Amino acid sequence: MATQNNLYDNQIALRIGGVEHHTWQSYDIDSDFLIPADGFEFELGVAATQGQIPDLTGQRCEVVINGETVLTGIVGNQRDEKDKGSRSLRLTGRDLACLLVDCAAPQVNVKGLTVLSAVQKLVAPWKQYLPRVVLKAEHNPTLDKVDIEPAESAWQALSHVANSVGLHVWLEADGTLVVGGADYSSEPVVTLCWSRNNNRRNVERISIEHDVDNRFSEVTFLAQSHGRSGNAAKHDLKWVWQDPSMPLHKPKTVVVADADNLEALKRQAKKQLSDWKLEGLTITVTVGDHKTAAGVLWAAGQRVHLIDEEEGIDAIFFVMGRRLMLSRMGGTQTELRLKEDGVWTPDAYAKKAERARKRKGKRKTAQGKDKGEELKSR
Repeated sequence: MATQNNLYDNQIALRIGGVEHHTWQSYDIDSDFLIPADGFEFELGVAATQGQIPDLTGQRCEVVINGETVLTGIVGNQRDEKDKGSRSLRLTGRDLACLLVDCAAPQVNVKGLTVLSAVQKLVAPWKQYLPRVVLKAEHNPTLDKVDIEPAESAWQALSHVANSVGLHVWLEADGTLVVGGADYSSEPVVTLCWSRNNNRRNVERISIEHDVDNRFSEVTFLAQSHGRSGNAAKHDLKWVWQDPSMPLHKPKTVVVADADNLEALKRQAKKQLSDWKLEGLTITVTVGDHKTAAGVLWAAGQRVHLIDEEEGIDAIFFVMGRRLMLSRMGGTQTELRLKEDGVWTPDAYAKKAERARKRKGKRKTAQGKDKGEELKSR
């Protein structure tokens, strides 16, 4: 059954205890690599004569769209609102990563372990909920010294471990925990076009944000290595990075806690620099429906070819996050948060990331034709 106010005939279900709930008045389903726990919110109308509604908080759930699971999580809040002649139920929650965000990290020693083994060890107390942990990177590096602080959450500890080798952690839609980075070899799923010509435009809204707050002319990274036999004299580590294109004088010094050698310092420094570069450009695109013209559901991790004729943009971008929405005012929409291709987690697949940064978009229209072909056909 199609959901209310859904002109695209998508089937949106919240599955709890094997029972699927449908017919929503509104919903908001988010997914973003940079957000520790993806969130969801559903609201539906309830008959005024409805009796007691069971408490669903704390129960595991799956968000399913057109038969495909897009989020596995836990119902965190339930609100039953009653008024004279009307009643509504609102359910909100987060994916299973919320357990790692909310709970303290176990105090374990990860030195000498591979990054995958360290992540598995850290999430072992939650194996009942997160039984599968995988690596998505070319290499599975061995960790040196990584301190797990008592005040850290499990998610902070995981991020600390992953970032120390230039990687990231995230949860996939089926509940699989991943340590790794983006594989930039996949082809763009679609060409999105913003144009004053209605025949070419297939985007409802576009927002382009530039930010230089975390852009610096020079960054000095410092670390204190630990004395070792045969290497006792090498304690002070320093690496300096410069941006000659930065017009402002903005020097910065960063102290890296866990780096026993210059290679480890550079690895963490490059991860920090790539994160700052990500903040420099954010393009937010809103489109109708939750899937491409080919029927593929929008998901974080996809790549898109974006053309903005007014801004002169014609390039491949990485979908860092996507938000599925249904509302009375906007109808069925998807918000895509786009970042520069090949910038995030460049060490996971180094050669693929480098090729992605160099690759340019092939000029096409929203209908997928080469722009030269379309001009000739007019």
